[in-house]
Amino acid sequence: MEKKQFLTYDEQITFLEGKKGLIITDKEYARRMLLKIGYFPLINGYKEVFKESISDRFQKGTTFEDIYELYSFDNDLRNIFLKYILMAERNIKSSLSYHFCKEYGDLQSDYLNVKNYDYTGEKKNVINKMMKIMSGQLRYDSDYAYIRHYMSTYQYVPLWVLMNVLTIGQLSKIYASQKGRIQIRVCQDFGPLKINEMGKMLTVMTKFRNVCAHNDRLFDFHTKDALLDRSIYERLQIPKEKGRYKYGKNDLYAQVIILKLLLSESDFRLFYHDLKACFEKHPIHKEILEKMGFPENWERIGRIKKYIKSEMR
Repeated sequence: MEKKQFLTYDEQITFLEGKKGLIITDKEYARRMLLKIGYFPLINGYKEVFKESISDRFQKGTTFEDIYELYSFDNDLRNIFLKYILMAERNIKSSLSYHFCKEYGDLQSDYLNVKNYDYTGEKKNVINKMMKIMSGQLRYDSDYAYIRHYMSTYQYVPLWVLMNVLTIGQLSKIYASQKGRIQIRVCQDFGPLKINEMGKMLTVMTKFRNVCAHNDRLFDFHTKDALLDRSIYERLQIPKEKGRYKYGKNDLYAQVIILKLLLSESDFRLFYHDLKACFEKHPIHKEILEKMGFPENWERIGRIKKYIKSEMR
């Protein structure tokens, strides 16, 4: 395989124009953007939408500004989704730590006791790893001032404090390791959700959160895991293909549905407003919406209720 050779910014521009057929009218602007962002995250990250199907060249008429606009749109999307995913993460951490502490206590001896978890089967290895991770955070020289404060002042750190330093991936594993009664109480804080529905949402949300945090391409990201079917899909009038819902299962619209179910109504309204403003700022073609998993009537999610009356019984 031929080795990729280093190219200067001017050589990158010449390559894009000559070999790839990209239209670059303002070379100084292109040079600044390549310096600011880098060739790989900008060009390699967003070229697929604009490539010809039978060659490695850009579609006729594609400009450097077209690629940067898609990059800019995706960057704004990441900022919006990360902001509200963190809100949902905080809400779940608060709920889980509350119900665990109410049931078992908030001492280290309580949340580091495997007897207070569903310590069975394959979950044993997961729980053992989580015990090590949580224990490792309990240091007098912790990077977190509040951990150092509790360790120095009280010689222990309550679970509701420790939760703040855990990642959403670790939160997902801790939730999955809980006994059923704790999981049920957490689900009830967010509505008539089932234990496995919440588990799937946490798994999918973890993947989207990581994409946002690592500045990876978000708009067409799909997870291997998928959300379970709920009545909200029917109320959103999402079409089916081969018996399965076409949108909102493992695509970016799935993350919109997760936020609808896990955020308060007021917080979701703010998210919905920010998302609409992003779409107004960046005119999005139908092809991009399709890659995002957004149905044409995606705005309907801002008008419907989370649950219907029969689900609330």
